[in-house]
Amino acid sequence: MIQLAVARLRTTWGTRCVFLACALAGCATARDDAPSERLDSNTGTTLTLMPKPVELIVERARGPKTDPFAYLAPFETNRMGSHELFLWVSAPQVASPLGVPSVLCGETPIALEKYEGTMADVGLSSPPYKAPAPWSAQWYFRLSGEVLDCFVNARRIRVITQTADAEPDTYTAEGAAISGLSSFVARVRT
Repeated sequence: MIQLAVARLRTTWGTRCVFLACALAGCATARDDAPSERLDSNTGTTLTLMPKPVELIVERARGPKTDPFAYLAPFETNRMGSHELFLWVSAPQVASPLGVPSVLCGETPIALEKYEGTMADVGLSSPPYKAPAPWSAQWYFRLSGEVLDCFVNARRIRVITQTADAEPDTYTAEGAAISGLSSFVARVRT
């Protein structure tokens, strides 16, 4: 009788432990599209990022060996309560240097102010996002709340790049590819 009671207790306790472990594991799992925060330990600046940048696909490929992707991602810096928003854009630059890209939210061109300072000027010791490839050009822009609102409501985002002597390349992202922007905006607006 005592052995039966001990066996039941072990079974019940074991079941509870397994259930608790599963529940805790579920709590520890973060959503893939949830924005992340990290502290730049060298500068003390808190950085809010998208977990991965929006990937835009070229509308018209120029050959099998060309890079078909451009990227776009906002980020926020917080230096002792002073918040600033920026937009990072990256596109392949293979032959000649690219001019400053145009960004369209839906069909509306966005007026962006190119950031000319350094990462140290915004309180970062390294870029917020890694360059996707060694041949990628990168730009930083100051970002306004109006542009963030447009991103949340947009069905499509486009980046247009151009070299001085070639036709422009248009990169597009739609639907699920831009859904992470809403999570980012919700995070920085709270």
